[in-house]
Amino acid sequence: MLNLLNHLETRIKNIIIRDCGILDEIIEIRLRINSPVLIKTLKREFFLDESIVITKKDIDDILGNLTKNSIHAFENEINKGYITTEGGHRVGISGDCIYDKNGLKGFKNITSLNIRIAKEFPGCSEKALKHFITPDKNIYNTLIIGPPLSGKTTLIRDVARNLSDGFKNPYFEGCDVTLIDERGEISAVYNGIPQMNTGRRTDVLSYCKKSDGFFMSIRALSPKVIVSDELGSLEDFEIIQYALKSGIKVVATAHGFSLDDVKRNLYLKNIIDNNFFERAFVLDKRPLKVNEVFDFQKNRLIYNDLD
Repeated sequence: MLNLLNHLETRIKNIIIRDCGILDEIIEIRLRINSPVLIKTLKREFFLDESIVITKKDIDDILGNLTKNSIHAFENEINKGYITTEGGHRVGISGDCIYDKNGLKGFKNITSLNIRIAKEFPGCSEKALKHFITPDKNIYNTLIIGPPLSGKTTLIRDVARNLSDGFKNPYFEGCDVTLIDERGEISAVYNGIPQMNTGRRTDVLSYCKKSDGFFMSIRALSPKVIVSDELGSLEDFEIIQYALKSGIKVVATAHGFSLDDVKRNLYLKNIIDNNFFERAFVLDKRPLKVNEVFDFQKNRLIYNDLD
């Protein structure tokens, strides 16, 4: 965390250290021109000293520090709206978008940065593991549903690690996992090296389109389960159907506040209505809290912790 703060301007770094209490609780630092620093933790969000606001120079200097004054070296990432730093932390960018005939080319007049702190919570999936494993020690095809900041990425990372390494309660010996990390967030890849523990039997395909990742892994990596983030596009039906026909299990995430909410996405509704998934986890807006587990085969909730 301190290494990341060293990229910030001294006055901003000092106020964060002075006013934030436990630095390890921070999950986002939001820097917007003409606004004070906004801090988000797992439990709350708050502005720091209202008299200290972010300037254009602050944003420019921080970008210079993050890119080692070589923005062109990060052009591919910046064109996607972020920069990844050592440790797997991701810095989201907003400002004036520049387009050419091929689409989004980059940004000028960058006005805000969202520093998302990459964190591991080893063991955060342990209470839920029993709902992933069938009586004959196989894996349920599982959809993990949650709103933004509910911990979907963190949870699925820990699920991948546990399925890969194995666990004792219930007993599961571990298996080969392919992790399709389309945005590099699950494994927090930096310079080609995952910064997060995704398991000893896990092969990671970083920054890989899901369609390519599914087909490549099934043909060449022979996983027992494919773990992927953010379903919801037209091509997802075909790739999941292909995986299931090949005998591969799938664990994936989707944006939503409930199962009904997810079904408003016609592509996901089609996947769910065709019984591709056997179970769905619904996360609370509070990070890493499982509200419900729905069993599609039994057509009922098998776990409910709403309060």
